[in-house]
Amino acid sequence: MRSCRSPCTTSAALGAQRSYLRRAGRTSLNVRAAATTVPSQYKTVTPLGGRMLVKVDSATPTTTGGIMLPAAVSKTPTRGSVISTSGEIVQAGSGVVYSQYAGTNLKFSDQEYILLKEDDVVGTLDSGADIGQLAPLADRLLIEVADADETSAGGVLLTSATSEKPTLGKVVAVGPGQKKEGNVTPVNVTVGSTILYSKYSGTEFESVSSKQYIVIREADVLAELA
Repeated sequence: MRSCRSPCTTSAALGAQRSYLRRAGRTSLNVRAAATTVPSQYKTVTPLGGRMLVKVDSATPTTTGGIMLPAAVSKTPTRGSVISTSGEIVQAGSGVVYSQYAGTNLKFSDQEYILLKEDDVVGTLDSGADIGQLAPLADRLLIEVADADETSAGGVLLTSATSEKPTLGKVVAVGPGQKKEGNVTPVNVTVGSTILYSKYSGTEFESVSSKQYIVIREADVLAELA
C-alpha cells in the first residue's frame, strides 16, 4: 500500500479544508435578507410577543465627500421610530437605535419597516440627535472609544487599517439595569469612568464629528482604569 508523505493531501484533509472555508464564508459574509413585502390588501401590522414595529429612518447614500452611492453599498440605517409595540420598555413614538443584523425587515405601504424584539434595541435616541446622546437600555453602556495608537513600538506611522483597535474608552451613559423576575439590577459602572472591555463585543457607531462609540453589555466590561 502506497504511503502518503507530507506533500500529499488526503481526501479527508481536503474535506476538512472545504468545510472550514464554507464556515468562514458564512461568518464573514453576514448579509441581511431582503425585506418581506406585505401585500397591499393588508392595512395594519400588529407586533406580538414583546416585539415592536419600527419605521426605518432613510439612509443618505453619500460618501463623506458628498458623492452619491448606489443602494447596495450605502450603510444600512439602524435607527427609526417606534410605530407600535407589544412590549413594556420602549413606548410608541420613541426613536430607537438597534443592532445592524437584528429583526425582520418589512416593506409595507411603500415604506421600510423592521420588526424588532425589545432586546434588539440598544438604546433610545431622539430624531436628528447624534449617537453621543444615546440613552442605553437594560444593562448596556455607551462608550466613547479611545483613539487608536497611530505609531508602532518602533515609531513607525500606522494607517487606520493596521493600527491596533482600542478596547478601552470613557463611559458616556449607562442603562437602568437588567430586569429579572420583576427586579432591576442597576449597572455597577459609573458615567465618566474609563474601562477596558472585551475586544469583539458590542455594536459600533460613528458620530457626525467622526468620534467612535460602542454600545456594550455590562458583562463585557473587563476592568475599570484609574
